[in-house]
Amino acid sequence: MIRIERKPLLPINAGTAHIFGSLAALLLARGSQPRRRVQDLWIASQAIQNGFALLTRNHADFAGLPGLDLIPYSLPSPRI
Repeated sequence: MIRIERKPLLPINAGTAHIFGSLAALLLARGSQPRRRVQDLWIASQAIQNGFALLTRNHADFAGLPGLDLIPYSLPSPRI
């Protein structure tokens, strides 16, 4: 068994798709283009559906999505 097969996976199902569609419609209503953010919207949809917080270094990619518990993360500055 390879390592990825031992990791739990979140299924994408009708509930995920419903949340995704709602987020995409919201972005369109705001004048944004969801196509640029399609992968981020799927990730956000799964987090919302499963009640998970999303840890990300790309806070701006997920900011303003309703129902998403976002945890911004940054790497420490390198010491020189």
